[in-house]
Amino acid sequence: SAYEAAVRKLYQVNMWNPVKLGLENVERLCGLSPRPLSVPIVHIAGTNGKGSVAWKISHGMRAAGYKTGLFVSPHVSSFRERMQVDGQLISESSVETLLPKLFALCEEHGVPATFFEL
Repeated sequence: SAYEAAVRKLYQVNMWNPVKLGLENVERLCGLSPRPLSVPIVHIAGTNGKGSVAWKISHGMRAAGYKTGLFVSPHVSSFRERMQVDGQLISESSVETLLPKLFALCEEHGVPATFFEL
């Protein structure tokens, strides 16, 4: 399927684009996006428990009436678990539509984005 092909290509990205430190690729991709991100963000860092903390914050914010987006890694059983809006997993059709657009932006503008930057 188109979904499986897009995810397979994403998993292979680091074979051609080695990981490099810094935010340059992400900043470039955000600048090229037709809908740049301009929302409050909670960034959770640390060694252990990030997914649990993110999940709890997301649920608490939703209970308070906020619309939430959640990105977690790794996933347990489906790639779609990584991205959620208001507790709903990203749809296969959204992955099929959005990933090729990101790949195209990277190719057109020479952005060597890695798996996590995409």
